[in-house]
Amino acid sequence: MSDLNVIKLDCLQALKSEKSPAKLEAALNAGVGLLADIQKAFADASTVPEIAKWCKSIQDLQAQSCKQRTVVGVVGSTGAGKSSVINAVLNQESLVPTNGMRACTATITEIQYNDADDDQESFRGEIHFITEEEWMKELHILLDDLQAPGDNRSGDSSTGAEFFGSESAPAVAYDKIRCVYPHLLKDDILKRKFTPQGLAQDLSVAGVLGTVKEVRACTIKEFNEKLQVYIDSKEKTRGRQKEPDRTTEYWPLIKVVRLFVKSKVLEPGLVLVDLPGIHDSNAARSTIASKYIEECTGLWVIAPITRAVDDKAAQTLLGSSFKRQLQFDGTYSALTVVCSKSDDVSVTEFLRTLPGSHKVHSDFATLHLLEGNEEQFQQELLPIKNLLEENKASLKIYEDSMESLETAIESAEDGQVLVKRRLSVASKRKPKDTDFDARKRSKQDQQWCEESDLGDGFDDDLDDAEYAEETEIISMEAAELRLKTLKAEKKALKKQGSDLERRAKGVRKQLRETRHGCEHMKALIKSACIQFRNDYSRPVIQQQFADGIRELDQENAAMQDEENFDPSFEARDYTEVATRLPVFCVSSRAYLKMAGMLRKDEPTTGFLSIEETQIPALQEHAMNIVAETRAAGCRKFLTDLSSFVVSLIVQIIIAEKPLKLADDMKEQELAFLKEALAKLTKELHSNVDESFHGFEKAIQSQIIDKFKSSVRLAVDTATETAKTWGQLRDQDGRRGLVFLTYRATCLRDGVFKATRGPLDWNQELCDPVEKRIAPNWEQIFSKTLPRGIKHLGKELAKSLEDFEGRMHERQQLRDSPSYDLVRNQMKTVGENLKDTIFFEGQDVLENWSENRHPAT
Repeated sequence: MSDLNVIKLDCLQALKSEKSPAKLEAALNAGVGLLADIQKAFADASTVPEIAKWCKSIQDLQAQSCKQRTVVGVVGSTGAGKSSVINAVLNQESLVPTNGMRACTATITEIQYNDADDDQESFRGEIHFITEEEWMKELHILLDDLQAPGDNRSGDSSTGAEFFGSESAPAVAYDKIRCVYPHLLKDDILKRKFTPQGLAQDLSVAGVLGTVKEVRACTIKEFNEKLQVYIDSKEKTRGRQKEPDRTTEYWPLIKVVRLFVKSKVLEPGLVLVDLPGIHDSNAARSTIASKYIEECTGLWVIAPITRAVDDKAAQTLLGSSFKRQLQFDGTYSALTVVCSKSDDVSVTEFLRTLPGSHKVHSDFATLHLLEGNEEQFQQELLPIKNLLEENKASLKIYEDSMESLETAIESAEDGQVLVKRRLSVASKRKPKDTDFDARKRSKQDQQWCEESDLGDGFDDDLDDAEYAEETEIISMEAAELRLKTLKAEKKALKKQGSDLERRAKGVRKQLRETRHGCEHMKALIKSACIQFRNDYSRPVIQQQFADGIRELDQENAAMQDEENFDPSFEARDYTEVATRLPVFCVSSRAYLKMAGMLRKDEPTTGFLSIEETQIPALQEHAMNIVAETRAAGCRKFLTDLSSFVVSLIVQIIIAEKPLKLADDMKEQELAFLKEALAKLTKELHSNVDESFHGFEKAIQSQIIDKFKSSVRLAVDTATETAKTWGQLRDQDGRRGLVFLTYRATCLRDGVFKATRGPLDWNQELCDPVEKRIAPNWEQIFSKTLPRGIKHLGKELAKSLEDFEGRMHERQQLRDSPSYDLVRNQMKTVGENLKDTIFFEGQDVLENWSENRHPAT
């Protein structure tokens, strides 16, 4: 092995600690190229057992180098603006429908990068339908929901939401069955004249159940039109659609929708998942939503900024059970709060609440001054307009008089000119302006104030006067003198008109500048209000989230040891918890408009640059999530590649430069080596056994022992907990359930999304267990075991270092031509071992924690 190769291997080692994602990605690509070269060199000897093992290791490393999915879940209540935020992040105007399409808001929508090269497949979609068995199970529940006690529906003509009530379980059940099976008669549904099996095998749905429908298009418009066939919901037009025109709607049968689109944000491996929640009425979708949440690297909570602070979005939307789940997984850092609709702000309200020292008040005073100037310029223009009208009317009279006089001169006989003169005798009495006329004239005045040229807009008003004619005969000299006088006066009138036009033009320019200043000042004021609310909301939401975690920790601590519970004790640094929560206040509509989309919408105000919408910052945040995940994957790949290359090099060195010793010396060195290897093996096993014994002891004392006592507590309290479900509902609705809600929850195995909020009886039964072991679970899997694994890696590396030191004491080995190279590789093995132990340990802990936490 050459010194150059040693240097290259040292560079490979150094790259593992590189922080730049781009450099790590370049190193990974170089490593993949190296593996391809080695694989090519082994091609002719791949059947040799030893070479076959190397080839298998190469294939495993190549698979490890592939881009991994980085899943970010997006959750939020109805109307929170999830779809709009996703569209804006992806720079798409309408990829995810924002209204009218039930499936994209009621089912899971997964969006990932489209790697198709065909331009005809710029947009791809997969609609995954539930199976026949899953639909039959839901049909049983829907049909049971229709059997609401005390309802006599047989003779009533009302159906659906109009009869049952818009949010009741019977209404939802009836409408869902009706939209999937429009051919069923109302009476057939209400009297259950069919079986779930028969409905599931109906020809109208049998062709889609359990299938995956694919959609491809080259434009977003064509793509949405093709998707609508499957995901469009016509429930908003309920009652208006004629019965013969009803067609089967497939949205209740959809399990998940996968969309593939070309987007810079998605290209590195990001997958955005619109999650409707884990309390879906469809069990299949609810299960998938739970699995997605487990897979999520990041979780975005979307809430309108107008409600985010008051509703405590970061707490309310997640709920205590969900936060406890994050506590089990140790993934508080995965949360991001996105406050949507930041452009929805009332300047008037904010001016009343902003402190008097805020700059916006001086800006508003400036705006008031500018608006006064605008009014002044408008008033200044109106008399000029009137003078111009009079000037133009006078010019017309002079032109008519000159034309008449010139005609008379041409027709003169014997030096006598017959001149006709018009005398004004009366003005037409114009009717009094109506309100409409006044508004029209006001609009015309405003339009005139904004015009840059006068045009001929006043000609219609020049014939309002009535005239009488008289004739006279004058001499040719008098006629020519009169014509000359008329021309001079007309010239003077034109000059007067030009002067008026210049004055009007100057005032108009001032008016335009003033109006532009007003608009700019209004934008500044609204921008200041938006930024003030953003700056106010962000730390409040962060603190609310930290307070929620504090309450959860105190609740857990009180549950563990109520007698010694100290509320002043802080289990963690809550200031850091608050600071580390990313909060973005975004305006999707403003971003899309400023990016050149939403052309039919009115211009947005309040944002001086596209960066102020904070969508670019959210896009960068999404890219950073992917970069962190990818960087960790690259480091693991480089570590494993380094270990592979070191092992391969050592084999080559030994084969090229074997140790040459006399037989007796060789036997002596082999005996020493075997003894040293046995000692090393014993030390390694001892370190591993000792560490794992400590792990087991910690898990036993902190989790398993407490788990047993917690289960006994859950059993003891289960009966009382269950009794609360059947209590009669009190007047304020704080306790007890309406019978229909109680019944619907029973039919759904204890999980139901009721009007007043989601119900999960299984979680309530499990709460005594989770509350008692949650803090210890987090401590063990987030701190104790990771520290232990890191310590184990160091101990194993130290054992290797001691082994190398013992080898260095052997003169015969030091004299070996390959000794220095092998020794250098041993140091590399030690470094790789620490990293390998860390990476593999992390994977084991994540899998163990996710698969063994006390799920309901």
